[in-house]
Amino acid sequence: MVKLLERSRSRLGKSSGIATVAIALVVVVIILAAGLGYVALTKSTATTTATATATTTASTATTATASTTITAITTSVPSTYPLLLYSADSQVNESSVLESAFLASTGISVVTAEEAGSGADAALIAAGDPVSVFLSISHSSVENTSLGPEYPGWAINFAGDQFGIAYTSTSTTTSAAQAVLTAYNTASTSNSTLAWYDFFNNLTSGAVKVGIANPVTDPAGWRGWCTLELAGIAYDGGVANEQYFANRMLTNNANVTGASAAALVPALETGAINFLFYYKSAITSGGLDYIALANPVNLGIPADNPWYGQASYAVTPTDIETASAIKVWITVPADSTNPTASVDFVTFVIENYKTLLSGFQLTNFTPAQLYNDTGYTVPAPIVALLNNGTLVDEGPLS
Repeated sequence: MVKLLERSRSRLGKSSGIATVAIALVVVVIILAAGLGYVALTKSTATTTATATATTTASTATTATASTTITAITTSVPSTYPLLLYSADSQVNESSVLESAFLASTGISVVTAEEAGSGADAALIAAGDPVSVFLSISHSSVENTSLGPEYPGWAINFAGDQFGIAYTSTSTTTSAAQAVLTAYNTASTSNSTLAWYDFFNNLTSGAVKVGIANPVTDPAGWRGWCTLELAGIAYDGGVANEQYFANRMLTNNANVTGASAAALVPALETGAINFLFYYKSAITSGGLDYIALANPVNLGIPADNPWYGQASYAVTPTDIETASAIKVWITVPADSTNPTASVDFVTFVIENYKTLLSGFQLTNFTPAQLYNDTGYTVPAPIVALLNNGTLVDEGPLS
């Protein structure tokens, strides 16, 4: 069910102090090395404001109002410029594989110009950053409400992921962290409601610190809170107790927030936090240890969307995110720096992702799924994939 904004604020506001965090998202200047020197891109700024939970140390959680400065590059980009890929930072390993394979196949270089949470990436694109292709792990980030004037009206969903919890040998040396792992081993073996209740009770006790991304800039954030809600429904007696584990996390100051889940990985590796809500593909490809959550709460099975949809999170008054199965999306924004080559890259990905990304433990969708709003034109090469059965039409995107 859809929550009121006050619930979102209560999630983000039950902690001990007020701090102002300025998050600067700096766009990379790409160096061209083919004897052409380099292109310097001038910048102008646009600002959006969001509310987020943040921490200044591993042992305390504070509430902060984060003023997120979005730097928009306005200089036109030459046609010889490499394709600029904006990638969800949880998918940068996959992006690197796709970029290398496309270069080897076509001779066209692709660089990851920006890697951040999908929400932050979408805001930068909407603000006017030069971009060729957008790889997102959030449906809402490729919609018109997020991309604004850069919304192309179509996107392709080609794979699914699931939500889990990361940890390392360094992050689990304390007796409290070991108790969480012991509870997990029992739950994963028995898969009993009582054992999973015990696991989430330990996780939200405040004796360990749990990384959850900023819901405004990274969908992994609101997915983390929705996972806790689903755990309350599944393991603490139903919808009436949906908020049990989420409220327990906040009351015990157990959560530590960063701009994105990927940005919290260094804290996990040093032991500054003990556990991190993150995607299975990113956990395993990043060499982290993995806690596999059970089907009722892992957001990994599209057929379970009616169940997942019981949980939701108010990111802003107009952005209510409802939990659903995690999917990986790709599209070409309206003002792509090189529309033809960008569509070629998307076509290459859709024709080859099952082979190229086989090591990332994603769930491949066969055929991949095209979503397209009425009134928008789908590029001809994408239509060709639809006609030959590589894609299937799934209706409107937004």
